[in-house]
Amino acid sequence: MGRHRRGVRREFTVADLIEELRRFDPRLEVRLVTQPRMPYEHTVGAVAEADGMVWIGEAQQQGYAPDEVADRLGWR
Repeated sequence: MGRHRRGVRREFTVADLIEELRRFDPRLEVRLVTQPRMPYEHTVGAVAEADGMVWIGEAQQQGYAPDEVADRLGWR
């Protein structure tokens, strides 16, 4: 219970994340957004390795993300 499901589909790797982030200005701030229906904006917390994966933690919730974010992520 509470464990991630492996093998459901190809996992997004550290290399994939680095490649995606290369497109952006390295001075930009990074936020996490969750919940497609009501997107919450979170600051990035600690990053750790455990159980053969890299985990990105949430520092704190900042409120709701702008509508443009959900549009650009393809959620709307």
